[in-house]
Amino acid sequence: MIAGQGKIPVQIAETAVSMGYDVVVMPIRGQADADFSAFASQPIALGAIGGTLALMQEQGCTHLVMAGKVVRPSLAALKPDACAVKLLGKAMMRGDDSLLRVISDFFAANGIETVAPEGFMPDRLAPVGLLAGRTPDTAQDEDIALARRVLAALGGLDVGQAVVAQAGRVLAIEAAEGTNEMLRRVTGLVDAGESPAVMVKMPKSGQHMKLDMPVIGVATIESAADASIGVIAVQAGGVLFAEAASVLGEAAEARGVTLLGLEG
Repeated sequence: MIAGQGKIPVQIAETAVSMGYDVVVMPIRGQADADFSAFASQPIALGAIGGTLALMQEQGCTHLVMAGKVVRPSLAALKPDACAVKLLGKAMMRGDDSLLRVISDFFAANGIETVAPEGFMPDRLAPVGLLAGRTPDTAQDEDIALARRVLAALGGLDVGQAVVAQAGRVLAIEAAEGTNEMLRRVTGLVDAGESPAVMVKMPKSGQHMKLDMPVIGVATIESAADASIGVIAVQAGGVLFAEAASVLGEAAEARGVTLLGLEG
């Protein structure tokens, strides 16, 4: 496992061990922030693609899971090795999904298959239906539909997994900053006199779900509530929950936020 930020990498590693896998965790220096002391681990530098492959081959790895948020640094901070320089030449001017595909293809060409995180936590996929709060009203339904159209239009450009809309206006589109930073950015733009704002999160069209599945957690619920967003709608089966659905539902109820799983 190549591990970025958050608790999901630890949860996946625990499940993989219980399923009989031998697990080696490779936390990304300066990114991974969980405790991996219960596992064999070997920290890696984000730009050391060739070095990471060598470590995987040394450990006899045949499969790879990439999990956890990764902040894409500047090229100067990345300090890519020779393998990374070649790969970046193919994808540096593209979005995150394109870059991850290039990296995954590189490992596959060297005998290491990338597998999807949800295979180790299928109970964390967002279900269909109302999980917390009130059923959205007509205005909110229209804003959800607007946000979905925006995401569908932008997905082919490898942009965005989330949109905030209110009263027929798009208030924010997630870019490189990530969902929680987008929610902090939208604070102050929500009009208290209109129907409560909505946030929709869903995979990009054509997104490689093995590499970058959208995730929300309690922190997302809290950030949305702080931004005065009343509805969070996610694509069922296309968004992974960082915590159990019941935990997210309780957090949403406590903050007066509606949590909804949309049909794909």
